[in-house]
Amino acid sequence: MDPRIFADLTHLPEELGPRSLLVISAPDNPLPEAIHARLPTLPITWLFTAEAYAALEDVDRHELVLVLDALTVLDRDQATHMIARLRDLNSESLYVLMPEDGENGWQEQDLIALGLTRVRSYGQAQGNTHLFRFNIKDYKKTPDWLNPRYWANPEMWEKARW
Repeated sequence: MDPRIFADLTHLPEELGPRSLLVISAPDNPLPEAIHARLPTLPITWLFTAEAYAALEDVDRHELVLVLDALTVLDRDQATHMIARLRDLNSESLYVLMPEDGENGWQEQDLIALGLTRVRSYGQAQGNTHLFRFNIKDYKKTPDWLNPRYWANPEMWEKARW
C-alpha cells in the first residue's frame, strides 16, 4: 500500500471520531493495527476480504467502514453486493479504495452508480488509486420546497376555498 494512502487512512478515524470501525482487508494489511495503536479505545472489527461477503450477515452497523481491497479480490458481483449492503445496512460512512485499471475492470462510474463520490486520488507508478466515500448524512440535500412552510399553505386558509 502506498505510504500516502496508509497515512490518510490511518488518520481518517481520528478526524471523523467514529464510535466503531469496520475494516475489510487482506490478513496481512497493517492498517487495522496502526489504527488500533493510534486509537486503542476504538472498537475495531476486522474482516478478511475473502470471507467478508458471507460474514456481513452477522455484522452490526458501524459508524465508519473501510474497504481496502475488495474490488481486486472479490469477483465483480460479490463486490457490488457487498458495497451495496455496507452502504445500506452496515455503515454510516463508507470508504472504498479503487485501483484504476484493476483486474475486474472497475471504473469510476461503477462506484458513482452505487452512490459513492471520489474524495481523493493517489498517483502511483503502478497506476492511480482512488478513494471513494458514501455518507448517509450528506448523500442527498433536502430541497427548499420540502419543508412545512409549503405543505399546509396556512396563509391562504381564510382567503380561498378549495
